Amino acid sequence: MTRDLTRVIVTTDMEVDDMNSLVHLALYLNVLDVQAVVYTASQYHFLGDGVHTLGEVNPHWRTKGRRSYEWDVVPHEPDPTAGELFEYRPFPEHWIESLWSNEYAQAWPQLQANAAAAGEPPFPSPAQLIERTFVGNVAFEGDVREETEGSRVIAQAILDDDPRTLWLLSWGGMNTIVRALMSIAERYRATPEWSAVQQRVYRKVRVMGVADGVGQDNSWLDHGRELFPELIFWCVPYMYGGYVDAKMAQPDTLPLFKAPWPEQNLTQGNGPLMARYMLYGDGKVYENEPERFQFGKHARLDWGLEGIPAMQFERGDFMAEGDSMTYIPLLPFGLRGIDDRGFDTLLGRMFLDGYPDADAPTGFAAIGTPTGNNPNPYLRAYQEDFAARAQWCAHDPAICSHPTYVVEVTADRSVTAGERVTLAATIVDPDDKGFDAHWDVAVDPSSYAGAQDLSLWQECTVSTTFIVPADAQPGDRFVLTLTVQTRAERPCSRYAQVAVTVA
Repeated sequence: MTRDLTRVIVTTDMEVDDMNSLVHLALYLNVLDVQAVVYTASQYHFLGDGVHTLGEVNPHWRTKGRRSYEWDVVPHEPDPTAGELFEYRPFPEHWIESLWSNEYAQAWPQLQANAAAAGEPPFPSPAQLIERTFVGNVAFEGDVREETEGSRVIAQAILDDDPRTLWLLSWGGMNTIVRALMSIAERYRATPEWSAVQQRVYRKVRVMGVADGVGQDNSWLDHGRELFPELIFWCVPYMYGGYVDAKMAQPDTLPLFKAPWPEQNLTQGNGPLMARYMLYGDGKVYENEPERFQFGKHARLDWGLEGIPAMQFERGDFMAEGDSMTYIPLLPFGLRGIDDRGFDTLLGRMFLDGYPDADAPTGFAAIGTPTGNNPNPYLRAYQEDFAARAQWCAHDPAICSHPTYVVEVTADRSVTAGERVTLAATIVDPDDKGFDAHWDVAVDPSSYAGAQDLSLWQECTVSTTFIVPADAQPGDRFVLTLTVQTRAERPCSRYAQVAVTVA
């Protein structure tokens, strides 16, 4: 069954938002094939090697060093004295293994039961997840001096015979991924196979989680880009999990990030795994972090950056998941965007990170930031699904919500202007409690410059008819999206998408 799932490797520097991202990801480990979780370093966290300083290992660092928590106003440039650091905000070692063997292990039986009730694949066991957890290049920011257990498992996955796309999710520095690529280059660069190996990497590997193809260190620029200049980095237009979402999430979803919703729906009464999830002011203490970053104690966000005032949050506000936006687009909710960028993901249509091309969504800046009033149509449903899934951790299937799934839907087709298109779907409702369904036109993936207001077309039935606008021109494309939401206290939404193109 896992051969059909999207293949993923996560690298993480264990910032507190990464810890939340990992707890959240744990709820979806049965619908993604997470083959490895690898500790890495970044400009924000590194463990040191007990011998060297940062400057001895990497003279091209980006960390702000002690300034980040000692200075009231922190300069944007790297700290010139950071080269003296032997370690920096070291993350708790074995944190991930502890999560698997303790809190996840306690949730696993109920997660299994709910997956079965939903008709989904089983969750990996705690032992399997421990076997998939590796230490990568954690000593220093940008450190690529030598192969590590983590870099080797990444290199092996890149070179193996599994034909699926390999998604490398960078939740910290790129250095462990870059070290894996360097090892591949060291093995093949001087051989006749080098060009074929490069093409294999380009076909197979997709990277998510960096900004402008850089990441949270300079290792790609310093060591990787020369070796694999055509490596594909994807970006999505919509954000999820920002430190300020409890104040600045889009209006239709803001109440789902503000207290008391996160406590009531996520962390309370859902067992030890969700109790590990961190909210502003919840009293949790972050090991090895300075006072400025102890958001569980004081609920105050103060990066010390000039022109960005400190923010005080309420106890129980959503805190952060800074890296969940790398795996959320990959979740199989019925949107087709990871297989065909002409369709949506839960966070919008993918485009090339750093240099969006002509197929990038309109109304977005180059770095993928929404401009104007252009809300994500799927954000609220995803946050609601988080609440439903959190309940799986500690409750029997009889009281939990499980999503419907679409087993058959109208195929894509070519049409003519004015043509009536029949839309139909077959839906399975595992809870048998009923659902609501509606069709609409997904605006971003559609291309139509005519006069008709497509936002007005919405049909609240599973089977319906769409009339192609009479002024549609050859090449115009309409992506018709079916939304199916369960009738439950904690609703779950799933989707299907059909493209009709004017011939």
